[in-house]
Amino acid sequence: MIGVTVFLARDSVITSSASIVSGTRTNKFGFYSLPALSQGSYYLVVKGIGYRPFVKSVTISAADAAIRVNVPLVAISVRTQEIVLQVERDPSATRSISTVELKSEFISKMPTLGSETDIFRVLQLMPGIKAGSEISSGLYVRGGSPDQNLTLLDGVIVYNPSHLGGFLSVFNNDAIRDTRVIKGGFPAEYGGRLSSVIDLTMKEGSKERIGGSANLSLLASRLLLEGPINENCSFMIAGRRTYFDAILNLATANLPVSERPPQYYFYDLNAKINYKISDNDHIFASGYFGGDVLQQPPGSLTSFGIDWGNAAGNLRWMHIVSPNLFTNFTAAYSDYRFGIELGVGSGVSEVNFTTFSQIRDLALRGDVQYFPTEAHSVKAGVEAIFHRFTTAASSENTSLQSLLSRLGTDAIIDALEASLYVQDDWKITPALTANIGLRLPYFQRGNRFLPEPRVSASYNLSEALQIQDAEISFKGAFAVANQFLHLVVRNDIALPSDTWFPSTERVKPANAIQYVLGAEAKILGGEYLFSVEGYYKTMRNLYEFRDNASFFYVVPAESQLVEGVGDAYGVEFFLNKRLGAFTGWVGYTLAWTTRTFADLNDGKPFFPRFDRRHDISVVLNYKFSDAWELGATWTFATGQAFTMPTAQYLIPDDPQRLYAISGERPRKLFTERNGFRLPDFHKLDVNFTHYFSWFGLPFNASFSVYNLYNRRNAFQWTVAYVQNSLPPTANQPFFRQVFVPFVQQLSLFPIIPTVSIGFKF
Repeated sequence: MIGVTVFLARDSVITSSASIVSGTRTNKFGFYSLPALSQGSYYLVVKGIGYRPFVKSVTISAADAAIRVNVPLVAISVRTQEIVLQVERDPSATRSISTVELKSEFISKMPTLGSETDIFRVLQLMPGIKAGSEISSGLYVRGGSPDQNLTLLDGVIVYNPSHLGGFLSVFNNDAIRDTRVIKGGFPAEYGGRLSSVIDLTMKEGSKERIGGSANLSLLASRLLLEGPINENCSFMIAGRRTYFDAILNLATANLPVSERPPQYYFYDLNAKINYKISDNDHIFASGYFGGDVLQQPPGSLTSFGIDWGNAAGNLRWMHIVSPNLFTNFTAAYSDYRFGIELGVGSGVSEVNFTTFSQIRDLALRGDVQYFPTEAHSVKAGVEAIFHRFTTAASSENTSLQSLLSRLGTDAIIDALEASLYVQDDWKITPALTANIGLRLPYFQRGNRFLPEPRVSASYNLSEALQIQDAEISFKGAFAVANQFLHLVVRNDIALPSDTWFPSTERVKPANAIQYVLGAEAKILGGEYLFSVEGYYKTMRNLYEFRDNASFFYVVPAESQLVEGVGDAYGVEFFLNKRLGAFTGWVGYTLAWTTRTFADLNDGKPFFPRFDRRHDISVVLNYKFSDAWELGATWTFATGQAFTMPTAQYLIPDDPQRLYAISGERPRKLFTERNGFRLPDFHKLDVNFTHYFSWFGLPFNASFSVYNLYNRRNAFQWTVAYVQNSLPPTANQPFFRQVFVPFVQQLSLFPIIPTVSIGFKF
């Protein structure tokens, strides 16, 4: 269990904070250490939201004695009248600044589109985290783009965490145990990105019995198996696949080949093995493999093939050196690929556009966590990542294999990224704690060495003033971050073609400096949590393709890029009810995000499309009984920044002619870059879940309604024309064809009801 509160008390019933001797929280491996204790008898108390409190009497016979206590936790659904918890003052239970932690059980209860649970879409409901559009599962965190998020799956970098071109994330919630997002000011142990850390941990598999779960929805099917291999080893394997292609094949079997729609499907597979060598040594092996395939049916006059996917593998050794010293060593491999082939012709297609992008990583990492005293928890580590970039594009009639073989080593770039970090969680006083760290990253290309200081602090006002019925704390953070890898989207084609490329002697690493200040209050015994955070972030060395960029072979050419800066600032409010049959939260964000490029928008600042002035989310979950549960979400957001025509004009071929003739269309005059706003976005989603038994197995059936009140939200506005004919006049002796403009709105999703059914075994 991750992040569970563990503390020692003098009494089994806590009457005041003075009776608490020492406390901590478990790390990602469930390990905890309470060092430097005196002789005596104590009560070990372990608590986590959603689990029954654990209390055990322990006796320390000598000051240097070490006692190992392994704790089994029992899940509970809600807090009932029979369970009375007295005094909820947990020492070190204060949340880290700008941190969101979600369990897979809660995520599975939220409304979905197509009844397919998606972790990223739930994260978009948190303050400071936005969606790029209604169709996107990408995360824009505090003014940063999706490539500025460090996405880790069991410690391995996932470069493209999206299926369906951003419609769903690649993470199967059935296989995920814990999701942790740090929105800014993250500690020194994380690096390589500017905006946020999305750290996901896979389940390790049940150690009790063979079991699993299955789910069938309108979009995809999922299956999970887990259980013990022997008393020291357990496994977990989970798979998911859509069946768009199978449904389309059945529905269009009688159509001519030229009229059949493109075929699409995605798949992913998660697996993990946990082997206990001894009480002090554990080995974890985990892997992920997934991909998307979009292609035209064979025999079509126009053909194309687009496929992209991720593969990741991780081998980790956890070793407990002593009760105060914990180590973790990792070897990881990551592979992200993206390829497009477009062609026209009859029979065998004649390819006329090809692009390919791939990044492969081999990473080695070692971490040490040391608990010298109750006041200090020191963590240090070293990491080396060997990157290999393969990038190519061509507009000639050549296949992907031919293109790569012709370019050879010219299409490959190698780079080493290394880092060293140290940080200390320091309990300065009972009320004041701080995390002070320094990260020293190095990047081979350009010989870049850029130190990154990080510091965050929390002051517990309730501890200082001995307030018993509430916990009030103030927090602040400062962090410097650098990003050596860039993701730039091509603007010359209307297809996904994102390309990762490294910093070079000319292309500088992106840099961000962020300041965060906030306050948090837990009231009514911790049942309610309220927080407010303000942030300010500056970003330098951001890159985009210039408006007239051209592409041939190696992409991207440095000459095609323009450099700019950005800033983001705002304030976030969060009210969370955490216990009881009725849970949920209300979040509100007021934010500004701008970009400035000397070669774009005449050098004037502009709002990127994901800039939102106001963002509101309401998330509710209510358990009527053991058989029925309701989840609902309502979201509101200021309309997207958009480039829109504001006027039209005509330049006739004959300067003496002052009127339009048939076939001539007026030209458009546009706003400045993203100088217009689409209408505000809002919608309501609900999900009803019914739990029942069938054939002796626990089943659940879900009925979801996306966009319950059928709001026609604007995805895009375009200017269309209606052609009218005007009769001759004294000044205009000919019939005139006039094109009357009107605004046409594209909306994606109306009200969509869906159903799914699942069971466990």
